[in-house]
Amino acid sequence: MGNAERRREIMKILCRRRSETMVRLSCELGVSLRTIQRDIEALGQSEPIYTQPGKYGGVYVMENYRPDRMYMTEEEIAVLKKLQISVKAGTPFRPTVQVVLLIAKHFPKLPAQFSCHRRACR
Repeated sequence: MGNAERRREIMKILCRRRSETMVRLSCELGVSLRTIQRDIEALGQSEPIYTQPGKYGGVYVMENYRPDRMYMTEEEIAVLKKLQISVKAGTPFRPTVQVVLLIAKHFPKLPAQFSCHRRACR
């Protein structure tokens, strides 16, 4: 994996998770901590990310940066495909916990009618 590909993967991970430690990124991507530090430094020049030291430190994406809708996991895509099939088949929509959590993850500011579903899933 080259620099550009690894940096794209770091941004995908950060967009999905909103934050991560550099140690976990280095383990997940199979590179040294110093490599991740250099990647984060380079990404910080062009992407809306920042680092925070300390016990709860790590790499964070700015709060209103939301391209994560482009970076769904295979599991999330599978859930949406199942939902699409049930809607096309005309079966009544009864959201499962998995669907509600997926929607809540990608649309954190849901309308009030969905808020009870989000509380039930926690």
